[in-house]
Amino acid sequence: MQDEAAAQCRTYLQAHPEFLVHEPDLLQELTLPHLGVGSASSLLERQVQRLRDERDHLQRCVDNLLDQARRQSDLGRHLSRLAVELLLAVNPDACVAALYRSLDEDFAVESSALLACPESGLLDAIAIDESTWQRLVGDREAQAGVQLSEDDLRQYFPAAEHAPSSVASISVQAQDCRGVILLASQDPERYSADMATDLLEQISRLFSAALHRCSASSSNA
Repeated sequence: MQDEAAAQCRTYLQAHPEFLVHEPDLLQELTLPHLGVGSASSLLERQVQRLRDERDHLQRCVDNLLDQARRQSDLGRHLSRLAVELLLAVNPDACVAALYRSLDEDFAVESSALLACPESGLLDAIAIDESTWQRLVGDREAQAGVQLSEDDLRQYFPAAEHAPSSVASISVQAQDCRGVILLASQDPERYSADMATDLLEQISRLFSAALHRCSASSSNA
């Protein structure tokens, strides 16, 4: 019977939210336990606190959206800067230098390595064969969560104090050049398998196009 009365009271108050406004004496008598304190607080205090909590939640959501927007703006600016530098590069080695600068300064990549088939002739590239290239890249422009053996990690990142915990790959395909750029981090979540690769794919296309242009110019010279 008590549950039925409570339900009826709830239904009535929902249908007549102004009821307590017209019954100030009743409003003064209503009390709710104060969270974590044990003393009584008025219904109005509880309502105000709930509104404050909702306001704080909405503010956190807005702050998060603004942070994401700023990050996206920064990434776009860094990508644009890399594109300009690659357009100004006069040879493949200049393309490589521009890429390394961007990965280090703009995108805060902890460790990177350029692997290429022997005929590429790229400066300081680690030589790999066709089967290794297919294993690391295949038909993908970019991939996160790349699995490498301990021997591979030591070979590709000899300067790293500890073996990287996550690796991503960026495909390189240009005239007389097939290779891959490896990005590595000690953070296992930095290049996890479920990471979006849109940015890496754009870097792949920009770098490959710049290499193709420079290689073609060298061949025609």
